[in-house]
Amino acid sequence: MKLPVLIFYLLCLAITPARSQRRASDGGADSLLRSELLRISRLYSLDSAALARYDKIITADREVYVGRIHNITYSEVRFTCPPDNKLMALNRSSLSQILYSNGRRDVFMPLDDPRVNWRELVDTTRIIVKNQKDWMKVTVTENPDDITFLRPLGEVEARYEADIGNMSNEELVRHAAIILRKKAAAMQAHCVLIESKFFRKPYGELPVVEVTGRVFGYK
Repeated sequence: MKLPVLIFYLLCLAITPARSQRRASDGGADSLLRSELLRISRLYSLDSAALARYDKIITADREVYVGRIHNITYSEVRFTCPPDNKLMALNRSSLSQILYSNGRRDVFMPLDDPRVNWRELVDTTRIIVKNQKDWMKVTVTENPDDITFLRPLGEVEARYEADIGNMSNEELVRHAAIILRKKAAAMQAHCVLIESKFFRKPYGELPVVEVTGRVFGYK
């Protein structure tokens, strides 16, 4: 079995709930989860076992968050997401469902519920980026083929200085990519194509990377 196919198969197993819980889910939610888990596995080089340890949140707007839930109150759910594990919060009324790492699923509002505002879901195969808070949905790539069918929205650049002297170039770029994704999300873009990377490590100073790229969105 080829590696990409194997990864997809393992991810499907990782997010499949117990038989007794399947009636509480809908196919649209599971499809969204598979797509997001595949994206995250490629972005952060995580295998299915690592992804299975995270909780998965789906909103009524078909937004997907993968992280760890800290607590759920009457009005909101609080959670952290990789890679920076910053504490985030969502209004409980916006939730569709939560799939916990132990396999339990809580359904607040099925995606096929009439209360869901479908006017915002013109194309359900696309990730909706509304503002900078949606930066985790933005993809960073160096492959021009990934933006073939997207429209250009502008340019972005990022500079990241390491906090340790032995940080690898790969880790520098990973941190810079977070900055690029946040800037792209502020432009409601969906993808960043990296065009240049410049590494510097002056004697006695911390290593620095400067990255430039172009941002793209759906047509």
